[in-house]
Amino acid sequence: MVRVLVLTKNILAEEIITNKLQHLNYEVFCSTSILDEIQMDGRIPDLVNHFPIIIIGETISSYEMELMLPRLKRHSKSILREVDHYLSEDERAALNELGLTGIVQNSDSVELLREQLAEVATQYHGRSFEPVASEECSPAVEEDKGLSAMTLINLSSLELQVLEKLRSQPGEIISRDELCMSLWGNVSQSRLAQLSSLVKNIKLKLEIIEVDQEVIQTIWGKGYRVRKDSAVQNK
Repeated sequence: MVRVLVLTKNILAEEIITNKLQHLNYEVFCSTSILDEIQMDGRIPDLVNHFPIIIIGETISSYEMELMLPRLKRHSKSILREVDHYLSEDERAALNELGLTGIVQNSDSVELLREQLAEVATQYHGRSFEPVASEECSPAVEEDKGLSAMTLINLSSLELQVLEKLRSQPGEIISRDELCMSLWGNVSQSRLAQLSSLVKNIKLKLEIIEVDQEVIQTIWGKGYRVRKDSAVQNK
């Protein structure tokens, strides 16, 4: 299964294309917090290294995209632009000059999307993706690297989104309702039960790879939080 990272300002805006990509057996991870890190700090999180395909969502302006591209191109094999309208040949040529691999649209049929990504995806089917060497990092960033690398190997797309949401506010309690809204855009008993199952699976998988401390804490009656001082390493 090939991993796809969708950078966006609104996860709900990517629901249609995410569903189509998952139908085609891509493992899709939508993130606003990674986009925030890139734009605010100018740093590409190590998490990005593990995604061979990046889609820059239509909620991101062309100006913002051009600022990010030089750094993103050093971390990903293929970068695609999501657009909301048909592009002329001149517009497509301009995107190619920026180093983009291609374009995708929410309105694309599953069949068209399959063909658009086929050439890119076949590079990675049947083999693990080797992330590129990351940029020189500060000690604080190095401490965070273990969690990114290990959890990516073991967690599903939804589990990753739960962990990423919690990690975006280390040490702070995030309510179960807020997590449900972030993942699915609604709150119900079935969604709350599904969330509990996702958090349980994350904890079990971290135990399996012998994480030496509790990363996610359950605060009964309030929600969940990631330990602010957590540094995940293999024993």
